[in-house]
Amino acid sequence: MTFNGRFLLNIIHFAAQRGSCKQKLLQLSGHSYSELNTEAFRVEMQAYNKVMEACLAATNDPFFGMHMGEYMNLSAAGLISQIIQTSSTVKEALEYCCEFSGLGCRALPLALTEEKNHFKLTFTPDALWQTHSPSVVQQTAEGSLVFTIREFQVLTRQQHRPLAVSFAFSQPETTDEYHRLLQCPVKFNQPETAIFFDKAHVNEPVITSNFKLLQILVQHAEEQLASLAQQEGFAEMVKRTVVHLANPQFPTIEQAAAHLGLSVRSLQRKLQQDQINFKTLIESLRKELALRYLKNSNLSINEVAFLLSYADASVFIRSFKRWTGYTPLGYRTHHSIAS
Repeated sequence: MTFNGRFLLNIIHFAAQRGSCKQKLLQLSGHSYSELNTEAFRVEMQAYNKVMEACLAATNDPFFGMHMGEYMNLSAAGLISQIIQTSSTVKEALEYCCEFSGLGCRALPLALTEEKNHFKLTFTPDALWQTHSPSVVQQTAEGSLVFTIREFQVLTRQQHRPLAVSFAFSQPETTDEYHRLLQCPVKFNQPETAIFFDKAHVNEPVITSNFKLLQILVQHAEEQLASLAQQEGFAEMVKRTVVHLANPQFPTIEQAAAHLGLSVRSLQRKLQQDQINFKTLIESLRKELALRYLKNSNLSINEVAFLLSYADASVFIRSFKRWTGYTPLGYRTHHSIAS
């Protein structure tokens, strides 16, 4: 799971304006300024999370994400911004925004759906990403949402406001900043994070549309997206599918294959090309999630076992000891002392 380098670099610039140390944030990313500033450069999830967590700690701003979305230059969206500005209508622009959202933040796909009285644009964070850093997921989603509303207004050069906004996150103690920035009804603890747009506004023309330039930009974006999919590998896609389908029971190989539109044999063959099989992938995913869940002291060992689809905690304990040499409780104690 990767993030666009320039996307992260823009976050670092914004955090530096808010008092963070730019050099320290660059060091945490593990990359140089010039690397992050390269158009197609990608950053791993762990590095992105580290930088964002450091930004949140240094700025002490509970609304860091939304403030980032409020002040960040619209050109920060790069190729996607160019595509939506040359689209013929706002609807077409939003559709392209959804199609190519992975070029910026692959872990936060967008989807536009037309409903009876409005259009709904949903932001659906990757389930595996959420297990690693819920606070980073929330800040990124909120920032992307505010940034999208600003882009929406620029397209028509009108101060159109959404009909409403919903968040899949819990309601904070104060909601004043949400209402200041969004200027529309806001609901929390909802099934999804989404913006609801007036149909008439979505069907408006884009003032800066340019069909010829749009075709060139879209072709470039399609090439980048295809290259990115190749880089990330099929096994990573299957892993994300497994986490998405877990409820909390992990899906069978048949269910995972069906979700991906493949036969079981095709799925197995593609995994073999990545030198892994479905059973090993599930085992690897369980270990990754176990290490993450055990850092949350609010979860009991039995609850962690349940979340990892173990029928019995004793089976989980044996598996965990085989992976790490520790029992889950021993690992949690050791990690707590080390911290």
